[in-house]
This record gives sequence, C-alpha cells and structure tokens, in this order.
Amino acid sequence: MTRLAELPIRARITAAFATVMVALLAGIGASLYWAMGTALLDEIDSGLRFRAASMTSLPQRDVVESPQPALEEPRESFDQLVAPTGALLRTTPGLGQTSLLTSAELAGVRGPRFFERQVHGVVGRARLLAVPLTGSERGQVLIVGTTMADRTDALRQLSIVLAVGGAVAVGVASLAGWAVAGLALRPVERMRGQASAITASGLDRRLELPRAHDELHRLAQTLNVMLQRLDDAATGERRFLEQASHELRTPLAALQAELELARSPGRTAAELSAAVDSAAEETDRLVRLANDLLILARTHGGALPIRREVADLGALVTSAVALFEPRAGIRGQRIELAVAPGSVRVDPVRVRQVLDNLLDNALRHAPDGGSIHVNATIHGDDLRISVEDSGPGFQHPGVGTATAQLREDPDDGHAGLGLRIVESVAAGHGGGVDYTNAPGAVVVVTLADVQPG
Repeated sequence: MTRLAELPIRARITAAFATVMVALLAGIGASLYWAMGTALLDEIDSGLRFRAASMTSLPQRDVVESPQPALEEPRESFDQLVAPTGALLRTTPGLGQTSLLTSAELAGVRGPRFFERQVHGVVGRARLLAVPLTGSERGQVLIVGTTMADRTDALRQLSIVLAVGGAVAVGVASLAGWAVAGLALRPVERMRGQASAITASGLDRRLELPRAHDELHRLAQTLNVMLQRLDDAATGERRFLEQASHELRTPLAALQAELELARSPGRTAAELSAAVDSAAEETDRLVRLANDLLILARTHGGALPIRREVADLGALVTSAVALFEPRAGIRGQRIELAVAPGSVRVDPVRVRQVLDNLLDNALRHAPDGGSIHVNATIHGDDLRISVEDSGPGFQHPGVGTATAQLREDPDDGHAGLGLRIVESVAAGHGGGVDYTNAPGAVVVVTLADVQPG
C-alpha cells in the first residue's frame, strides 16, 4: 500500500483501471467457461439418453451396437449389457471382458444414472449412462458411454482464447486508462505550469479556470483565492515596511542632527543640555516606534491576542486622557471627555494602547487651540470609543485600513503604526474601526462582547 501511494497519480489511475478490468474479465471468463462446460455436458447427456432410448427397444442380441468406422472415431462411443450378477452379456469390442461398473454401482441403479471415469482404451474421461431394463430383461443394465475428449478440447481452446483475449483486452484498457488519466490531469499540469511562473513579485497573476465546473475548477478557484490572500499580505507587508522605514528615518535623522550639533566646538552648557533633551525626546519616540512594531509583529490574521478581564470603563479612559492633558495644554488644546459609567470585560492593556494611539494621533493633527472629543459608550454588548479632533480629517474616510487613512503630514510617522495597532486590538475583541470626517477626523472603535455577564 505504501509503494502504491508513492506512484504517480496517472500510474495509480491506470493500475486501478487495469485491476478492475482484470477482475471483470476474470468473472466474465469464469461464467462463460462454466456455461459452456455445462452446455457441452448437457449435449453429451442428451446424446446418451437418445442412444439408450433407441437401444432399449431392440432385441437383446441387437442391444449392443458396433462402432461405425465411417461415422465415429475409435472408442468414441461404446456400450455394454450387464446381467444382474455383473456378468457381461454384450460389449463393444475392445472394452475388455469386465463390467464398466462395479457390483455396488450396478445394485444402486434404480433408474437412469450418470457416471464419469477413465475407461481403458478410451481417450480422455468417459461419460456413462446406466439404464435398468424392464420386461423379459428385467434386472439387466444397459450401459452406454462416450468420450468427453471433445468437451475437454473445446474447454481448453476456450481457456486459451479467454487468456489471450483477456491479456490483450487488459493491455488495451491500460493504454486507454493511461490516455484518459493524461487527459484528465492535463488541466492540473497546466495549472502547475502557471503556478510555477508566479513569483513573489508577480502575485497579481491568477490560474486559468478549467471550462468544466468540476473538482479541478473548484481547486483552481481555491488556489486563486489563496493567491489573492498572499498578494494582499505581500502588498500589506511592503506598505508596512515602507511606512516603518519612513517612521524610523525621521527620529533617527533628528537624533543624528542633535548629536552632531552637540559635538560641534563652542557649545554652551545650556545648548548642550537642550541638545541632550532633544535627543532624549527622539530616543523616546524611537522606543515607542519599536514597541509598536513589536506589537504588530505579534498579530495573527490582523488580530492581537487579548486577555479579557473586568475593568472600570471610566477609570480606564480617564487615566489615558490624564496622561495627554499636559501635552495638550502646551498648545492650548482642549480634551473633552464623555464616558458612560459601568464595567466592561476587555483587555485593559490593549484598550489603553488604543486610547493612547488615538489621543496621540488627534493631538498631532489638531491645531493650536483646537479640541479633541473622547466618547466611550456601551451599546448592548458592544463598547464604542470615538475620538474626534478639529484637524484636517482623513484623505479617504470610510476605508477600513490604516494605510489609506494617513493624512498629508510628512512628520506623521507614528500615526500609521498607531492606527494599525488600533485595528489589531479591535479585531482581537471581535470588533472593527470606522474612519469618518465631521469635518475633522473621527475614529470610532467598536469592541464586541464586553458585558461582564
């Protein structure tokens, strides 16, 4: 079975085709052999009955016939007339002077009865019919017989024909099975060639669908869907890498400039302190970006793993807003908060990351003196957190991916990763993110199944 499984599919189909053909021909051949053997035997028996019937009506002296050389082969047909004691009364010349049946067999003949045995001087096995006589010859037994050589020869010839013809039929069937399997697998080979031509840089190509709506058609459709997913994943990965490179390049360039400026001669202590403070700020920004990249690397299918626990919604949102109020106060920005009271079953660490990223994104784009509105409400089993700013809004509102939502800001490095993290946390909670403009940017995060139960 293991070796069979290692064979090519085409060879296995051909082998199965040949096996079924062999079994079918063997069954047909055996049935034909049995039917012909039975028919030939019935023909022999009919001839023996006719001979016996014609001979029992003759006088005793004429009961046993002599062979006719012009009509019969030697020892092809023969007869005997046997007394009740087993003594021969008449016999065909050449059969000897002993009865063809034993005393016990003669005693058991109460009506016409057939026997088979080897008879001396007769080619092949012989078929015998013993018939008890009535009337004046009561007790005597007439034995008529004939050779079965013709039947044996006919069956032998039939066996040869079946064997040769069967072998030829199996060979032709195997060739036909090989050809049919090749035709059936041709679409698979075509799809294999097309798939081998698809490279990582050309995932936009798709497999040609077979015309017949069969298993191969569905296989090609499934493979095309898989290629689409791979294409989407590769496109997202390229965009992510481009975005990450851009985001990391900005703080690294600023950090390099500050360090070179601090290293230049003639710098005062105040200038050195300012350069160090600026470098520390850029370093903090790099740390946040690295943490964001690490978080996104842990996503599975766009969702972050979460650990739900019961948390106070007001305390969770208020603590996040309190962290950003000093930063908002520097630019005269206002953060307005509206939170529904109650407890929710969420991952508080991940929800805090959502709030931090949304607030950071809003503060970056809201103008000096602008406002940020934070709302957290519970609708049925869902928690909705919305953050609205008075900035320029999104380029493409309503599109559900963070890449398309970035605003036209060359320094907006962290925002792209931040929105990706927001989407991953929402997906982990069974929810999603909506982007709208009213007229500033509005981000609504929905987290599902948050009721403590």
